[in-house]
Amino acid sequence: MSEREPRNPFYLLLLLASLLFVVTALAYGVVPVLEEKATAAGQPPPPSPLRGALRNSGPKWLLYELAVMALFAVLSMGLDRARSLKQERSARDNRQSRPGSFTE
Repeated sequence: MSEREPRNPFYLLLLLASLLFVVTALAYGVVPVLEEKATAAGQPPPPSPLRGALRNSGPKWLLYELAVMALFAVLSMGLDRARSLKQERSARDNRQSRPGSFTE
């Protein structure tokens, strides 16, 4: 029976960072439209520290989150590549160490 390959922890972190990026991007794009519609309907929304921070720092948050996503993507791919190279090396060593086997 073959051994299961361990999970890549960077992949989970990449998924979480991507989810945070999507939520921030949607909030940055949708919240101002909702505020505008509420104001046009005659009921301006009450002041909110979250909306103010999103308005002032939203693009910066998106860039930071994009950088974190890129970092976790590179780390995830690097770990997968290192594991596959280790597996290939181990398989090659096993073939060479068997008695009566021919090396290519």
